[in-house]
Formats: sequence, structure tokens, C-alpha cells
Amino acid sequence: MWLNSFYSLLLLFTLISISCSDQEVVQVKKMDLVQGVYASGNVMPVGYYQVTSKVTGIVDEILVSVGQDVEAGLPLVKLKNEPNEANLQIARNQLELARSNARDGSDILSQLSQQVEISRSTFLQDSVEYVRYQKLRDDDIGSELELDRIRLRYQNSKNNLRIAQSKYQETKEHLQIELDNARNNFLAQQSMTGDFTILSAIDGKVYDIIPEEGELIAGNRPIMEIGATDRFETELQVDETDIVMVKEGQPAYYELDAIEDTMLSGVISLIYPRINTVERTAKVIASIDPLQYPMYPGMALEANIVINEKDSVLVLPITFINENNEVIMEDGSLKRIETGIRDLNYVEILSGLEEGDVVLKPGS
Repeated sequence: MWLNSFYSLLLLFTLISISCSDQEVVQVKKMDLVQGVYASGNVMPVGYYQVTSKVTGIVDEILVSVGQDVEAGLPLVKLKNEPNEANLQIARNQLELARSNARDGSDILSQLSQQVEISRSTFLQDSVEYVRYQKLRDDDIGSELELDRIRLRYQNSKNNLRIAQSKYQETKEHLQIELDNARNNFLAQQSMTGDFTILSAIDGKVYDIIPEEGELIAGNRPIMEIGATDRFETELQVDETDIVMVKEGQPAYYELDAIEDTMLSGVISLIYPRINTVERTAKVIASIDPLQYPMYPGMALEANIVINEKDSVLVLPITFINENNEVIMEDGSLKRIETGIRDLNYVEILSGLEEGDVVLKPGS
């Protein structure tokens, strides 16, 4: 009986030992820790922009070639805007009509001027009649009722004259405004009609030419892509849950698909203050040091933006901490800890553990 109990205890001890030996453990240690935010994006030349035309036209002549360095003000492409000839003719007709209406002696102004003269003649006649009858009444000739009737007619003719003069002046000013608007519209249509040349806005390089000569292009359609010759930056997309931690001046480290086993670096220079409602990301611009590697616009990259880093801090693998911020000590007890910054694998231990402490992995 005693022997059987001894063997039972020995078996239980063996099973416990096997179970403990299978549980994954780790020691709290010190190491440098870097907390970063992931982003993806592309390489773009500094000052990159798309050359567009403000009007519809035919590409008459392309004056540069892909890869060519250009200076600000250099002609890039000549366009022929034939479709706007009809609009120009309409604008010309409107200008002539407005000019005809606004000139002195035009039909519109002549009619209003005649109305002013008729009103003035009536007013003068009524004025003389009123003064004459007023003197008669002073001599006690005539009735007061007749004087009131003549006075009312005089006041009405005076008001009619004032209205006619005001209408004439307002119409004249309105016609002048219409003339100015018609002239401006004609000049605008004239500037957009015929042959015109688009110039480069910056010193840089032509990275792409989209249409061919003789092709009809719509207004605001991209014609060329231009950017700095040898200065590049990155356009990054950062998840909206991480963007609050990103600040200008923070370092960024890049891995490019086109350049294997090489880490490039840069600095955050601009954070766009809005969220893309479709992608749920924010756009961030950062510099990039290409070292000796050639850069091409559109190169894909992945970035880690360093938002915090500490040297020689106590750390523990993230997988050894449960959702309540607790760890399993060597004796099986639970202990609550306080954590700090973290990377993908490790988390900083601020309090609750010391270097060399042994911690068991939950669920192993």
C-alpha cells in the first residue's frame, strides 16, 4: 500500500516536471527599444506636378523630350485651340452689341433721354402754372381747391422728372458694365483661341509625356509630368489610428522593393491635415536620402517612422503579457506590471519586474 502511494506521488511529480519543462519561459532583459509607425508609399521628385491645359486643343508641337532637363519658363508644348473659334465669334458679337447699346445716342438711351425731356417739359409747364396760380391766390383770386389741384400736378411732374433722370443714369451705368463684361469675355476667349504655348513652372526634368502630336486633349487633362532633377521625397500613407503619433521632424527608414537589403532614411517634412475617407489614411511627405542609388518616380516602398526610442530599458516579449497587463511569474503567480513604449516584438517594462526575472508564457 505504501509502495503504491509512493509510485503514485512519483508519477504525479514526473508529470508536473514534464509540464513545466514544456512551458515557454523568458528572462526580463535590457535592450535598446525603438517604437515606430508603419507606412507605405512611393518615391516622388521634389516639386512634382502635372502639366495641364486650361482649354481643349490639339497638340500642335511637343518641344521637349522625356528625360530632358528644363528651366522655369522654357516652352514645353504648343497647342492649337480651334474648337473655341465659335465661342470667340459669339463673344465678338456680344461685345459689338454691348458697345452699340452703351454708346451715346443708342436706341435704348435715346428712348430714355426722350422720356427725360418730355418729363422736364411737363414739369416746367406745371411749375409755371403753379407759380402763376399761387400769385393769384395771394391776391385772393381763384379757389384754394384749384390751387391744391395745381400743386399736386406740379409735385407729380417733379417726381416723374426725377424718376426719368434716375432711370436714364442707371441704364447708362448698367450698359457700361455690360460693355466691360463683354470686352473682358472677348479678351479671355481670344487668349484661349489659336496657337498658344505652355511653359515649365520649375527647373527640373520631364518624367513623362502623355499625348502625341496631333492628338486632341480636353481641358485639365495631364500633358506632361515634371519634377526636380535629382531631389526626391516620399509620399506616405499612414493609418488614421497612427497619424496622431506622427510629427514633423521625426526620422523615417525605408525599404524599397527595387533596392534589396538596403535601408534608406529621411525625415518627416509635411503632414496633410485630413483623412482619406475611402482608404482611412493620412498623407505624409518625408525626405529621402538616396545615397548612391538611382531614384525613379513611383518606386514603391515601406517605411517605419520612429516616434520614440530609448536606450537600455527593461523589456519583455509582447506575447508574454496578457490582456490585463499581467505576467505569469516562475512560481505560477500572476503579477501586474506597467508598460511603456513598444515595437513589433518587445514592450518596455516600467515597473513590476526586474532584470533577470523569469516569466512564463500564457497558454503554453
